[in-house]
Parts: sequence; C-alpha cells; structure tokens
Amino acid sequence: MNAATLSLLLFALGQVPPPADDAGRVAERTEQLKLFTEKSAEIELRRGTEAPFTLVKEPVLRYSNAEREIGSLDGGTYIWLDGARPVTVVSFSVRRQGNAVYRECTSLSKTPLVCQVGGTPVWSPKQGGLLDQPLADAPPPAASKPLRLTQLRAAARRFTAACYHPRSGEPTELRLLTQPLYRYDDEKKGLLDGAVFAFVVSNDPELLLVLEAVRPEGGAASWRYSLARMSSLKETVRLDGKEAWTVSNFYQDPAEDRRTGPYIEGRIGVFNAPATDQKSK
Repeated sequence: MNAATLSLLLFALGQVPPPADDAGRVAERTEQLKLFTEKSAEIELRRGTEAPFTLVKEPVLRYSNAEREIGSLDGGTYIWLDGARPVTVVSFSVRRQGNAVYRECTSLSKTPLVCQVGGTPVWSPKQGGLLDQPLADAPPPAASKPLRLTQLRAAARRFTAACYHPRSGEPTELRLLTQPLYRYDDEKKGLLDGAVFAFVVSNDPELLLVLEAVRPEGGAASWRYSLARMSSLKETVRLDGKEAWTVSNFYQDPAEDRRTGPYIEGRIGVFNAPATDQKSK
C-alpha cells in the first residue's frame, strides 16, 4: 500500500486530516451547500393569496455533471409542498464556466403560481408540464407501501427520455434514477402513494416523473403520472416506446412565455470559492 492510499484510508477512518486537494473540495462543497440552502430559503412560492408553500429544507438530491461541456460542478434540488404533495421543484447549480450560479424552477401545479425572491416576482407559471395523466395498463395499487414501491419502480421503467444538443440536435438518452427523490401520501385526500423520480445525465436531473396512486371518493384506486422538465434543452419522453411528450428548447421560446411557462432557468450570481489556507501548503 503506497503512502497516498494509506493517507486516504486513514482519512476515511477519521484518523488524519484529508489530503490538501480533498480538503479543499470538501470545504468548497460545504460552502456550495450553504449557498443553495440560503437561496432556497429566499424563495416564496404561493398560489394567489394563499399561505406560502412549505419548503423541504434539505435537498432531495445533490448532483454534478461532468459529462456536459458547461455542466454543473455542484448542484442541489429542493421541493416545495402543497400539503403533502410536491407543487414546485427548484435546482441550484454552480456551473463550470466561471462558477456561475443558476436557478431552475419547474411547476407541478394545474393552477397559476407566483415565485418571489425578496418580495420581487421572478416567475409566474400559468400551469405545470404534462399533469395527472392516467397510466394505462397498470395493475391496481398494492395494499402495502413496500409493494407499492416495487410497482412505482416498475412503472417508472416504462418511461424513457432523451434531451437534444442545442446546436447539433444530437440526442442523449437520459438515465432513470430508480430511487425516488421524494415519496409522500395523503390518504385523507385520496392520495395513497406518490413518488418523484428523476431522469439524469451523470446524476444531474433533466426531467422529473411523478407517479401517484389515487383513489377518488367512491371509486377504484388507480395510477396516474405527471412530467416536468428540469432542463432548458429540447426533450422527448416515451411511454412503452411511444412518444408521450415533447418540449422545445427553452431559449427558443419568446421571452414573455419563459416568465409564465412551466419551467424557467436563469443565472443568479457567481460562487466565490472559500480561501485556501496557505499554511497547509
């Protein structure tokens, strides 16, 4: 075992400080998470004059994207709830070019929302993407939560998706994360089970799939799905091999439509890396 390997092993066991490069990256990621947490707390999301939605304070996903030329060095995805149900998802990322900080928002609501930062409206989606579609040829929801998780994963695998390079049009197949980002239920409102899945490049969420088992009052339980983009690129989603949904490149939409559309992306600042302790060098 060489010295470098031994040092890393001892670091993993908590017996020695990490190597300088690793220590710097740990400090940087800590500061980036702090930034994402602060930025998420600044957001107020509401429907009309109703009380603001509830933020799940911990990110449901930390990610990076080494595969893309301007990919994310670090990112965090956050969820806002209307009761138990996710209503909005927001990702913050630090990108490779100039440490630029970006914010991406997507709506899961059938009704208009208002997103404010510091009291200033920054996004007013009229509705979400493709919402509450019946999932055909699905078995009835199982009685237990563990069995429903198996059903949720099986249903998610029926979907495939691709995003397209903005200049060449070259497709990239997205990979499904089989572990849900978030799971929830509200049986009093007929929502037996729900899960948010992500389709990714590296582990960067490009598309969200929401699956829910619902039981309308006096009716039989069944499955439904929603789709929400989490990327500015053109995307296509297929269900059982057949095209189910396509969205155009975000930046090809008129500027006003971007402000009121189901998804928005924009640069909101620059990440300043923490200073390096010169004494440790």
